[in-house]
Amino acid sequence: MKNKNVQNILIYTDFTELGDNSIEWGIFLAKKFKRKIHLIHVINENSYVLFNKENVLTEVKNELEKLSLEIIEKYNIECDYFFDEGCTCTIINSTAERIDAFLIVVGNHGKNDPQFLSGSALVKIIRKSRIPYFVIQKKTKSPEIMGDIVIPIDARKEMKEKTGWVTYFAKNCGNPISIIADGLDDPKIDNNIKFCSNFFDKYSLKYQIQKLTKSSWNIDKSVLKIIDNENTFCMSIITTKNENLFNKIFGLPETDIISNNKSIPVLCINPKKDLYIPCL
Repeated sequence: MKNKNVQNILIYTDFTELGDNSIEWGIFLAKKFKRKIHLIHVINENSYVLFNKENVLTEVKNELEKLSLEIIEKYNIECDYFFDEGCTCTIINSTAERIDAFLIVVGNHGKNDPQFLSGSALVKIIRKSRIPYFVIQKKTKSPEIMGDIVIPIDARKEMKEKTGWVTYFAKNCGNPISIIADGLDDPKIDNNIKFCSNFFDKYSLKYQIQKLTKSSWNIDKSVLKIIDNENTFCMSIITTKNENLFNKIFGLPETDIISNNKSIPVLCINPKKDLYIPCL
């Protein structure tokens, strides 16, 4: 790429089938967004199972180099790689900041997988990041499906933060947008819907609006119940802004969302004022 200042996509791989799926989605998004790819692997106990313990650094480097060359040759996409040993949370997020990535693609092995990166552990990593995460699962279908980009809407002002990202995805990937709003009769919800629709109209994007028949305690979970993986490209969520006692006891709601049994990809955005939104 000629413009060295273009922000690119960081893809985490653990060299499992899920890691391969993450790379497939990352390649798809890189092609659509016209971005470069950075692969990253964090060396942990699983790495020592996959590779020779005495030569793990060399073998990890060789495998990442092999994957990078395959991506460059097959897809004509610039690709490099990083690896390090230590805390997955710290290394992924710090690397993303250091290389100025604008999106992180990662696979979720399940809600509470004790061995690999699971939903409960992943949520902690995501909430510490300024950069949005795009989370897929092992059974997530091919990115080539032309389903809707779903944007759940309730009365919170943070809902508007998803609009720019959904616009960026829809504009570049060509997917229609599905606005699904809480059924509560609240002017704040109507204002959020209007904000989204005005934004989408500005870029001539295709979208539809659906309002639930009743109020929802958690709009993301309610929306998940009525959408399916055949007609959904991805779902966008805002992570929990302030963790309370209930969350500490029962867990954060986004853990269930990114580990959904429909294997629908989830675009996770943290509610922060300095959140970068791609230039439209």
